[in-house]
Amino acid sequence: MSDVKNTSSTFETIVKPIIVLTVICVITSALLAFTNSVTAPIIEAAELAAAQAAYQEVLPEADGFEDLTAQAPVEGVTAVMKATNGAGWCFQAEGKGYGGAVPVIISVDAEGNILAVKFMQNAESAGFGMKLWDGNAEGVAFADALKGKSGSVTLKADGVDGITGATISSKAAVSAVNAALECVAAMNA
Repeated sequence: MSDVKNTSSTFETIVKPIIVLTVICVITSALLAFTNSVTAPIIEAAELAAAQAAYQEVLPEADGFEDLTAQAPVEGVTAVMKATNGAGWCFQAEGKGYGGAVPVIISVDAEGNILAVKFMQNAESAGFGMKLWDGNAEGVAFADALKGKSGSVTLKADGVDGITGATISSKAAVSAVNAALECVAAMNA
């Protein structure tokens, strides 16, 4: 009788909790997979709509955009849009910041001069690198300092000062802008 009780006790204390936890993990994983399959297209559509709005914001003269991303020859450039009416180009590029990728939308005219820069949402430090996109005056001034530049931009030179206390984020943004400028030069060649 003690063997039966010992076996039952082993099942209750070791095997049963393992089975219960395994079933819970399988059900939770299935629910997460289902939720992801439902929300992924919605999230992708929202991101595409935000990017399209940003392209229109930085290049309002454009009447539409032709997607030339597949022809982008430069690393760091994630999207290339050419205005269908010849008003210029829009590039989405990113540099490596402190908290991850720092995405930037840049509009450039046919000669390769920056028309506008819009910093997109990033995961940089609050109060520092987030100043790029949160509407802070330093972020706006940084974006304005990039207007009119062409060829290549150097931080702390060319009249382009970064954001105070956010050197890594500022370098990432300048890296993204330079990738876009390099891409427009390659696309125009």
